[in-house]
Amino acid sequence: MQTIIRGFSNLFQFSGRDTPSQFWPYAGLILIVSFALMGTGVALAMQPIFEEAARAAQENPESVRIGSSPTSYSVQISPDSGFMPDFSAFFLTLGIGVALVATLLAAAVSRRLHDRGLTAFIGLIPLIFLTAGLFGMQRLMTSFDSPDLDEGLFLLLFANNVLYLASLAGLIILLILPGQPKANRYGPAGAV
Repeated sequence: MQTIIRGFSNLFQFSGRDTPSQFWPYAGLILIVSFALMGTGVALAMQPIFEEAARAAQENPESVRIGSSPTSYSVQISPDSGFMPDFSAFFLTLGIGVALVATLLAAAVSRRLHDRGLTAFIGLIPLIFLTAGLFGMQRLMTSFDSPDLDEGLFLLLFANNVLYLASLAGLIILLILPGQPKANRYGPAGAV
């Protein structure tokens, strides 16, 4: 509990070092709570989209079809239907969630990277790819409504997502590995 309180009290302290035992309880709590809140927010943001799709399916049964079962919900939209749901609330919810998680974890990730003797800017690499992916995906979703789908954007987003996952995996590995046992340019070694 003390490490979680320490994480919140050092929310804007980007200098110094954090050991894995100081970092992971705080980061774990932030991730669990954030994903639960984002899941709820995304579900609420998707509800109007489902309702809009149901109305479009009733009005245009030949071009918009809905399939559902106890475990799935699917909407098939013909390219010439003229119907495309508005996903702006969905992407806004995701963007706010990402910004919240990044804000709550930024200083802790910086201190954890410092413990390894690394610059905190390494922690920004996955965030850059994630942000680009969110903006690019919103743009791609709006292009589904036009007859000319942007295949180049699709391929660019695919490559961006691969780089995002690789950089995130690399960052997680760096956060897991033990810190430098002696003092480094970021401060003395912390107690484990």
